Amino acid sequence: MMKNCLKLSAILLVLFSVSACQNAKKDNTKKDSLEKDKTDSVGVVKLKTDDQKFLSLKDTAQAKLHIFLDSLKPHALDSNYRFLVKSDFAEGKKHEHMWSVVYKYADGKFTGIFADSAIYLKNIKMGDPVLIKAKDVEDWAMYDYLRNTDMGNFSDKYLRSKQGK
Repeated sequence: MMKNCLKLSAILLVLFSVSACQNAKKDNTKKDSLEKDKTDSVGVVKLKTDDQKFLSLKDTAQAKLHIFLDSLKPHALDSNYRFLVKSDFAEGKKHEHMWSVVYKYADGKFTGIFADSAIYLKNIKMGDPVLIKAKDVEDWAMYDYLRNTDMGNFSDKYLRSKQGK
């Protein structure tokens, strides 16, 4: 019974985080169009499968994944933190690299909730439960709201530079 209550609490916490992100995004759209918030999404960026710079950023995320895990373990269900991982989602030949909020790590896998908006894929929707292997993590982001700090998100700057090209 207690285990089910903990699971339900974790899911509600993640859904609250997703909802808060959506509300923050709506608030950001009210800003002057010239003002950019650093947390705004990059949008759709098409890259070649063998884009070496992007692949090296995945290597960076993988090499530093231990930092993410060290913080996730004690703070996974703390509402002052938010933990996200980016991974590849596929449907047939279509692929999209998107974010999920995660709240648990066990046996080499992250448990979480899909927190992105698929453009091409129809088999996944925001709020769907996900299980992501650590080896499939392409990027990670960690937000500490108490200290107003963030870590990770290695691909953001590169993807922004490719946007619209």
